[in-house]
Amino acid sequence: MAFIHDPEIAQQVVLAGIKKADELGLNMAVAMVDDAGNLVAFARTKNARLAAIESVPAKARTAVWFGRPTAQTVEAAEKRPTVYASILSTSTNKLVLSMGGELLFNGEEIVGAIGSAGASGAEDIIVSKVCVELWQQLTQL
Repeated sequence: MAFIHDPEIAQQVVLAGIKKADELGLNMAVAMVDDAGNLVAFARTKNARLAAIESVPAKARTAVWFGRPTAQTVEAAEKRPTVYASILSTSTNKLVLSMGGELLFNGEEIVGAIGSAGASGAEDIIVSKVCVELWQQLTQL
């Protein structure tokens, strides 16, 4: 059973990302989406920039939409920019090509994703992976 819609678990997961961002001295936003890309939970540091706040659900949604971490999608888009520009411009969903989107699984099934934004791509990934680790711990009970 996936706990993606359990508000307590979802909020714990995104708050773990905010805690990590605070530890690293970063101003960030963290979002969780379900397998349809719908926002489930969101949190931000006090001084997170508007760009991070607005883009973070899209980053998580992009991971779900492409079925892989956004770092892999960024890499693929660098090789085929016209294809990915077409996808992004014609999608009715808000998607973004930026690192920091990581998938959440229930067994082999994608049940959602975490997105972190506001720092470098590498730092966004670190924060998202902290969230994924907590997700795994809380849902393997």
